[in-house]
Amino acid sequence: MAAPWEFAAEPRDAVVFHFVAEGRLRAATRHGKLGIAGCELILIPRGCGHEVAYSRRGRAMPLEAFLAKRDGIVDRNPRAVKLICDQFDMDQQLALPALRALPRAVSLRTGTERGCSPLSDTLRMLRNEVETLNFGSKIVVRNLLSSLFIHFMRDSVDTTSPVANDWSSGRRSPHMARAFPRIHEAPECAWTLEELSQEAGLSRAAFARNFSASVGEPPHCYLIRRCMGVAARLLEKTDLRLTEIASRVGYRSEFSFSRAFKSARGISPTQYRRAASNRAGALRI
Repeated sequence: MAAPWEFAAEPRDAVVFHFVAEGRLRAATRHGKLGIAGCELILIPRGCGHEVAYSRRGRAMPLEAFLAKRDGIVDRNPRAVKLICDQFDMDQQLALPALRALPRAVSLRTGTERGCSPLSDTLRMLRNEVETLNFGSKIVVRNLLSSLFIHFMRDSVDTTSPVANDWSSGRRSPHMARAFPRIHEAPECAWTLEELSQEAGLSRAAFARNFSASVGEPPHCYLIRRCMGVAARLLEKTDLRLTEIASRVGYRSEFSFSRAFKSARGISPTQYRRAASNRAGALRI
């Protein structure tokens, strides 16, 4: 796409990315600006509103209108920007601590050689898949997007300072690293502060203090939100009865589970499942 052009994306419950395969452009959120060159990735982890432009001239076009006009268009101008844009939905409540540890927008420079890094290799495969449009490309692209975000999260955890006091640094803490897997691998267990502090090898007070500093909320709040996130996924993806879902997230009765779910999500499990089914039906149409 040759100059001039500019689009604006509204806030959304999704992880958004723009990959500049060739050329240069600028991106901006209300929190700052980024200059982006070829083989660079703009990632908006929390889906905040942003603008992307080659050259700022007049008012930015809404993203949907921009895609309707430009999507799939090949511009032979040597100064044109080759841009790959997409997003994938994420349960923001389930991923909240991890997303809070990330900046609102970040640019990542990717290598041009194969084997440079898993992130670079995934981006290269994504670019090839988008450009060739082979059979099943949409499925491949969705899987590559998931892999892309996982590799980004891994890189973020690896490069975060141990004294950052956020989810990423907490995952690297020897004590927290023993407790997190237990919470995530066994949501059916009604974990107590005593049990988790024993897993971490800390006193209850020390564990609660370190956990809150790392994650940004007390252990019991994290546990409830995590369990309700797992339950929401089961409501969306399975036909399990509410009693079975309740037992899988540590609740002994359907009533106590339903009350906790409504408190966390604002609607009952039955209403949530119905809304998820309606969304899926609309997508199929």
